[in-house]
Order: sequence, then C-alpha cells, then structure tokens
Amino acid sequence: MAIFMPTLADRERNTLKLLADWQASESLSLQLSAQRGRDRFKTPSAYGLRHTGTDQLNLDANYALSDDWSVNGFVSYGDETLRQARPGATELDFDNVSTTVGVGVVGRPISKLQLGGNLLFVNDRSVYAQTLDPAADGASAALLAATGGLPDIVFRQFTLKLFGRYELNKQSAIRLELIHQRSKWTDWAWGYNGVPFTYSDGTTVMQQPVQTVTFIGVAYIHRWP
Repeated sequence: MAIFMPTLADRERNTLKLLADWQASESLSLQLSAQRGRDRFKTPSAYGLRHTGTDQLNLDANYALSDDWSVNGFVSYGDETLRQARPGATELDFDNVSTTVGVGVVGRPISKLQLGGNLLFVNDRSVYAQTLDPAADGASAALLAATGGLPDIVFRQFTLKLFGRYELNKQSAIRLELIHQRSKWTDWAWGYNGVPFTYSDGTTVMQQPVQTVTFIGVAYIHRWP
C-alpha cells in the first residue's frame, strides 16, 4: 500500500486565535495571544500523516519604574503534535513542547547613556511515542518492549544579553554589547549512550552535548541628517 506525502494529501484546517491588550495602569501593560489549530489529512492509503495539532500561548508584560527605567518580561508556550500510521502495524506520535521565559530591563542613568539587559531561557522537548496496533507481529512487540521506543530529544538554552549605548552627539553613538549563551541537548540522531553516528564508509559524527558561546561587540553608529 502506498505512502502519500502530506503535500499530496487533502487537508482540512481549523484555527482559532485570540488577541488581548490590556493597559492595567499607567505603568503596566499586558499583551496576550493564544492560538489553537488542527489539521486532518486524507489519502487513499491507510499509511502516512493522519492529523496534526498546534497550540501557542504568549504573555508579554512591561512595567515603567520611572520616566527613565522600565522592566519587561514574557512567557511563551508551544505544543505541536503529529499522528501518523506506518507500515508494520506501527503508529508513531510526535509531540514537541517548547517553553521560553525572558526578563529584561532598560533605562537611562544619564541623558546620553542607555543601559539594558535581558535573560532568556528556552526548554524544548521532543517525544517520539511508538505504539503497535493489534495486527503487529510478536517480534515487533518484543522489540518495542525491550527498547522502549525512541528516546526524547531535549534542548535547553540560557542566554544573557547586556548592552550600553552612549550618544556622542545628535548624529553618532557608540554601542557595546555582551552576549553569553550556554546550550545543552541530547539528540540520538548524532549519537546515543556515547556511540557516535556512523556513515556507511565508517565516518563518525558526534555532537557536543554542552556548548558555550560568548560574544563581545563594539559598534559605531552614525546617522546622516
């Protein structure tokens, strides 16, 4: 029986969106956005992608401490699901949940100097849930029971950004920026339990699970009148 790509399937999509903007006080403002979507795919085959779903929720806040200083923050949550039927009486469900949280501050200690910074955290997890329908053979059932299916892929990242901008005059300024980022992930596609991914010619590829990057930049900005 043929397996049809989602691009060759009939798709029915239903989406619901919600947007809200609230000025809670003179100093505090809040913005909310939410979205829920569902897709259903139809093909002449029993195999392939059957339906997907996406959910997204975002909340942003900004608070003015004074005329010169303000703080801000946001929370973002996303959930994506895919349900597909595969040959061999196998059903594979993919679930990706991503959460992002950020806080920041910006202000002017003096009229010509602007300072700011923000801290960002990302947590992303992909789950590959495998099940079998009643038509699966005993060997497939035994393999799934022994291995537990595919492991999760987890990605986490911390990012710290600091900047300072000094106005030299009405047309020019100097900006200094510091970015420090630390990432950690587990991805069985490039290696699992210390065993690297191996190509047919024997070449191996291993992913560094923890990576740290620091960037320092200085920029001169000039505006023509």
